[in-house]
Amino acid sequence: MRKLSILTVLSASLLIVACKSKKVIVDATKEESRITLDNRVLVNGILDNQLSFNTFSAKAKSAVAINKDNYDATLNIKIKNQEAIWISITTVFGIEAARVLITPTRFRMMNRINGTYIDEPFAFLHQFASEEITYGNLQAMMVGNMIDQALTYSNEAKKGDLGYLLSGFKNDLNFLVRTDDNFRVTHCSLSTYNQERQVNTDYSDFALIGKHPVPKDIRLTANSSAVKLELQLKYNRIALNEAVEMPFTIPSKYKPLSGIR
Repeated sequence: MRKLSILTVLSASLLIVACKSKKVIVDATKEESRITLDNRVLVNGILDNQLSFNTFSAKAKSAVAINKDNYDATLNIKIKNQEAIWISITTVFGIEAARVLITPTRFRMMNRINGTYIDEPFAFLHQFASEEITYGNLQAMMVGNMIDQALTYSNEAKKGDLGYLLSGFKNDLNFLVRTDDNFRVTHCSLSTYNQERQVNTDYSDFALIGKHPVPKDIRLTANSSAVKLELQLKYNRIALNEAVEMPFTIPSKYKPLSGIR
């Protein structure tokens, strides 16, 4: 149960740092948009760097520190755009420890080692993050795109010495995003309004995939009253628009994990 709890925290923590991938030109005349017309060049520069795909598949080495515990694992990641995220988590011994399937409506995870599972509505993940976070946010985080909230709800956008900065808030979600001079997202800081949950993510080692930059190194730190987490993902294989399968069947003998709320 302890290992599945760790994997749950890991998956949920990935959710908090999401960056949305949908490419939409911002209409500054709409009331809900807080980006001004003066910032259109910045916004369009960022949008031009967003990775678009039908499917995304990758393998990543991960190093995780949760409170005082440290873990190494390999993640096999498959994404169908706006439909599903599938992750297989393998231990250093080559044994699949867990499998995750996330859709816009559900979060599912099964622990191969303990024979337990989670099958909950997507909103289950909001206990780890702001209710403003969506499936689209999580999907885009996996490929290093800009957060949707920063493109449409920024109160401040400016040029700095190392690139550009967007900051603002939407309901209980505060955000600050930095890009380099080439409009590639290099840092994302998210927190709830009361500062109870904070996440910082840094992106580096960019590679051109489908003519768009994708970070191969993602480093995350998350802090809350319940957990302190540090995560590094290093992609060593990325492929776009290949046929992908997402097998996920919970064996009948597996038991639902209790005490997860």
